This record gives sequence, structure tokens and C-alpha cells, in this order.
Amino acid sequence: MDSVAAAEVHARQMSASAIRTRRLDLEPLTPGHAREMTTVLSGPSLYRFTGGEPPTEAALSLRYTAQSAGHSPKRDQAWLNWIVRHQETGAALGFVQATVSVQSGELVADVAWVIAVVQQGNGYAVEAAAGMLCWLGECGTARCQAHIHPGNVASCSVARKLDFAPTSLVHDGEVLWQRTARQSSAIIKR
Repeated sequence: MDSVAAAEVHARQMSASAIRTRRLDLEPLTPGHAREMTTVLSGPSLYRFTGGEPPTEAALSLRYTAQSAGHSPKRDQAWLNWIVRHQETGAALGFVQATVSVQSGELVADVAWVIAVVQQGNGYAVEAAAGMLCWLGECGTARCQAHIHPGNVASCSVARKLDFAPTSLVHDGEVLWQRTARQSSAIIKR
């Protein structure tokens, strides 16, 4: 089996598993998370740069049902999604996600992070995303990338803290940021 075929097989077999950081637990997404996440994702300002509006519980339940399948309909992408929880309180704070595909024979992850408006400014996005990035690196992902609107100063700051660098590529008004998945992070609790 050549390296491209091996990477494609690996991507199809990936599934989210629990991740623990210093303060947070990243819990694999299930449709049952829809009710509590409707409240977490209710802040209209979360959609300022991405568009859309706060989801209803029914819409979120449908989305989570599709996402928790763990792969795209063609099975050419692994869909990995986690709910971010505070370890002490158990409260859901937001989510992190990665869409993993094979590009030029390597596993590449498109990643994103969202933390509830009332929880922003506490370092949760950096910590949760760092945990996910470390996990992705351990799973053999060679490169991670994020698409961030240049006006989203908070998300750009998170990306910089995670050693992402902006590229000159812009798609739908968002700048492509990249980093290698194996870059270390001192934030992760082992």
C-alpha cells in the first residue's frame, strides 16, 4: 500500500477520543449535547465573523447527529468534534473541531474553536485547541490549518499563541493560518 492510500485508510479510521488538559475536558460530541450547547452558543456576537445566528436546539441536534457520524458522507474526511468542559464545574464552555483529510499524501486537519461569549478571555480557547492539536499530532496529522477572518482579533490571537502563522491565501474573506501538528505545547497536562 502506498503512503497516500495508507493515509486515506488512517483518516477513515480516526475517531475523537476524550482529551484532558490542565483545566478542561474535551468530550467527544454526541447528539445529546444539543440542549446544553444551544445556551452556550446563544451569543449573537459569536457569529459576527462567520455569519449565521444562534442555533435552535432542533437545528443543533440535526447538525450534531451528522457530525457525530465521525466522517463525511463520502468518507474522505474524518469529522472530529469535542465539547469543551471545565473540569471543576462540569460546565460546557464551547467546542473544538477538526476535519482531517489527505492532502499530498499527508493527514491535514482544518481546525476551529468556539468558546461561549461569557467564558472568553480566560484562555480556554488556547488550552482546548492546544489539547486537540497535541492529540492530532499524536495521531499522525502532519499539518493543521485554520481559516480566520482578519477582523477577528481574538481568534487571530488564539492562533498566534498556538504557533499558527497567517499565509497569503484568502478564501471567502478568511485568511488561511497554518502550523505543523507536531509543534509542542506546554499547556497540556500529561
